[in-house]
Amino acid sequence: MTALDHRAELLPFAIGDDPGYALTHLTRAHWSVRLWGNLGPLWADAFSLGLASARISILRGFARQDGAGRWIADFVLAPGAGAPEPSSLDFLSLVFGTPAPDDGGPIVLSHYALDGGPDVGPTLYLEVRGPDRLGFLGSLLRALGRLELSPREMLITTRDGEALDRFFLKTFSGAVPSEQVRRILGALLDSAVLASRARAASAAAPAS
Repeated sequence: MTALDHRAELLPFAIGDDPGYALTHLTRAHWSVRLWGNLGPLWADAFSLGLASARISILRGFARQDGAGRWIADFVLAPGAGAPEPSSLDFLSLVFGTPAPDDGGPIVLSHYALDGGPDVGPTLYLEVRGPDRLGFLGSLLRALGRLELSPREMLITTRDGEALDRFFLKTFSGAVPSEQVRRILGALLDSAVLASRARAASAAAPAS
């Protein structure tokens, strides 16, 4: 599939090597958490699935790794029914703790774009759209991790019940993903789109 618009946005830089976080209570229903430092290649997988297990949704946010390997990330969170108070959580434990055994559920997409052209630099660009749900981001990051891919930058958006997430991907070692890995990822994403269409067709079919 052809790539959609992926113009770079200005993001702040990491503020230090040592991992840390800061939590802000924005409104009665929303919180903001900022993380920084050397977090490792799979931190976003563990973090997002840990939040999903706690029934806390990521509404929007960004994360970026600088040339020294340090991360800066900021996410807006919405606790669901039965979720713990975010101020009671140790967010670094989510980042560095044992990954959640739950993979976040099946990946269901309405569209994706995959581009490794020179205009995105030495990375593989991925954009996905799909019906938002608890664990949407975590399930996708877990699947990428199984291919030894990790985002070096990501932009997360939720609008009108639809997730729109953008990633600039490299391998765990920092290399550009190979053509073989790209083909495997494309096949996985194609299956996720077909699953979405099959569900839509089943829902639209008249009851017998």
